[in-house]
Amino acid sequence: MKERIKGRKNFPTEEVEPINYINDDEIIAMIKKKDKYTFKQKDYYKLYNCVHCGECDTENERLLLKQKFLQDGNSVEGLNEMIKCFEKYRSPYPSNKMRIKRPEGIPDKSDTLFFMGCLSTIRIPRYTEHSLKYLLRHKVDFTILDTEICCGWPWFASGSMREFEICKEENIEIFKNFKSIICLCPACYFLFNKYYKPSMDTEIEFKYISNYLKPSKTKKSGKVSIQHLCQLMNRGREGVDQLVNRILEKSGYEVINMPHWCCGGD
Repeated sequence: MKERIKGRKNFPTEEVEPINYINDDEIIAMIKKKDKYTFKQKDYYKLYNCVHCGECDTENERLLLKQKFLQDGNSVEGLNEMIKCFEKYRSPYPSNKMRIKRPEGIPDKSDTLFFMGCLSTIRIPRYTEHSLKYLLRHKVDFTILDTEICCGWPWFASGSMREFEICKEENIEIFKNFKSIICLCPACYFLFNKYYKPSMDTEIEFKYISNYLKPSKTKKSGKVSIQHLCQLMNRGREGVDQLVNRILEKSGYEVINMPHWCCGGD
């Protein structure tokens, strides 16, 4: 794989914590003989070293090994507390109350659902409010739910698949009422397209909000740089970074190239 930033590793965990980094060849070898051994708690540091940036070729295998780690009787710090929140709120947070201020003008009914995600509505509400106002300003027809069920990413990424399957089944029942879903969270967008859609018996289109971005009618100026999303670019939306850059340039901004490297979050 071509080095993106001179002198730096492409995979953040290989650079930050090399002692616990497992390369693709080692992952494949572990998968082939996974039924011949039992993971111990100490293996946590190696198996959960991955932040699921989606760039390597063994992301699915890494997820399978996490599942086996839990099946072998081991634990992940904070997972039990998160599961308790899930059982009560269908959210990884100790509440399912959205912190957004719902702007006026959102219809109660529409064939299109804007699915914001629990991270967006609880942790970063202002970003979500701006997104809602943007879609309204551009006269996009959509509605939102009073309460959302988590897409399942926290459990999917931790290997706790029982909770993920519950999220999937319950959301699919809700999604049957819509023809299209606009996603604000890239993790939701990824799971809906790859894992939900094949299990649905209705035709539905999952879109990402970048599909609705347009150049500003008011000429802008200044320099901007964007930290583009790994979960989009590495999971089927190659070129979305160029799309966003072109829109900014057409709006009048000078886009400064910033070498892409993991932000450290998942």
